[in-house]
Amino acid sequence: MIIAVENSLAQHLHINSQIMSPSELLDTNAWTIRVAGEFMIIMNNLMSFPVIVRHPQRFNDSRSFMTAFKREFLQLLEISPIPHAKIRMIRDAQFGKVAFTRQIQPETQQQLQKYQNLMIGPNSIIDWEKNPSNAEIALQLAEQTQIINQATDEEYVVMDIFEDYSITDFKVPSHPELNEHNRRYLYRSLSINDIMNATAVGEKILDDYEEYLEERNKSESIIDRDLDCAADYIGYCEALGESVLDDLTLIYHYFINYEKLHNERPTDTSFRSKSDAFREFGKFLRAEDLFSSEDYDKFVQAVNQGIKDLNSKQRMYHLQRIIRDMQRQVRNQREHAIQYVNKQYTIYVELSNYTPKMWRRFTVSGDTRLDTLCFTVLAAFNADGNHLFELQQGSVRYQLPIFDSGFGQTKDITQSWVGDCDISHDFHLIYDFGDMWDFKIKFEEITPKRIPAHTSPEIIDGFGYGILEDIGGVTGLAQVAKDDGSINSQLNITEFKKKWPRQIEKIHNCYE
Repeated sequence: MIIAVENSLAQHLHINSQIMSPSELLDTNAWTIRVAGEFMIIMNNLMSFPVIVRHPQRFNDSRSFMTAFKREFLQLLEISPIPHAKIRMIRDAQFGKVAFTRQIQPETQQQLQKYQNLMIGPNSIIDWEKNPSNAEIALQLAEQTQIINQATDEEYVVMDIFEDYSITDFKVPSHPELNEHNRRYLYRSLSINDIMNATAVGEKILDDYEEYLEERNKSESIIDRDLDCAADYIGYCEALGESVLDDLTLIYHYFINYEKLHNERPTDTSFRSKSDAFREFGKFLRAEDLFSSEDYDKFVQAVNQGIKDLNSKQRMYHLQRIIRDMQRQVRNQREHAIQYVNKQYTIYVELSNYTPKMWRRFTVSGDTRLDTLCFTVLAAFNADGNHLFELQQGSVRYQLPIFDSGFGQTKDITQSWVGDCDISHDFHLIYDFGDMWDFKIKFEEITPKRIPAHTSPEIIDGFGYGILEDIGGVTGLAQVAKDDGSINSQLNITEFKKKWPRQIEKIHNCYE
């Protein structure tokens, strides 16, 4: 853990600060402290996750401060939408080796100032008459604060970011013994040829689960209920790129996100029914030696905690989560895109029917939405974004919802991601149905890579200036190129990198 402190506080706590590289200060274990009256706001630099400690004057050394910080952090995790089984893992990851620095980033200072204003400013969101605990204050700040990704201009709620961190960075895997009895699942096998993907594992588990239920003389209605619950949960895991064996606590997130995933709130009777169904599913996995007894206990604990937190009228984040989802329709299927976060796609785009070849090669994250990909391509070829466009692959046409004519095989371009694409066939981005600019998009390579969600595209190489609007398509562009040699010239990568992000944002705004 790296903690950035101001000079006055460093002197008060008798801290020996160190010099850190800028990259170290923007990591999941980097924090910054702001003293605001009787409060200390300790904020994670990367996720903007706040922890509140009161009465900073009572600490006269770094050891006493760290003890209080750790205690408040754990109390915050206890009331946060985090599986209890992961709390110790997160604590150990954060509070390993601790180092202090006096290097504080301006962006971090700005966010800390926002938190200070929300806490004790004239427009404070805290109801002080209820005498909230430090953890309740921090959770309310995290639940009601949105930060903007400068590259995409998208807003993210701080608590959602931290919940994603708990999902992607911490797992509680089951530990099956690969004996001859369960080797048929071919999962976690030492032989590369034996390994199946999460989907195949899920299908095999469901087949065997049905047989397991029938052998125990369950009624037809109970078998249907239990299979439906298991299949729905397995599908949820697959959407995250996991199997039911990869993280025992994913069932917790399944429950607290249930309303968003199914657009309905279960009744109390339904809660009890689902609880029974998932306990039975856990028993099956234990019987198959895919869960140990300890695994089963953790799985059931996560089930109970998920149902309790979803059904709780005490937790403030529950209602706020529903409200946020209604306000941010563009993220309704965000969970679907998570499975593509760790995939990087190399894309080659060429302006069709133009000589010499005018092209770009760049990389994007697999969770890039297809409309964003189109904005990226248009910006790469100097378009202004003042005309209609559609993305085509064979007979399938991807369109923005407001441009959908209702004819033909069309899909909502805002509900598909790069990771969804069938990369065996080229795409065509048709822009300006007068000039008919045709950009041929080819997916060249998929590289597994740990990259953060919504990573900005990176240019690799290219040739040609790009298009000119309202000039008559490639024929008009070819005429202009006879008099302007810069049209057909090598792409200046340095200059391109400077203007590309701004141009993408500009085009995105044109289609809002």
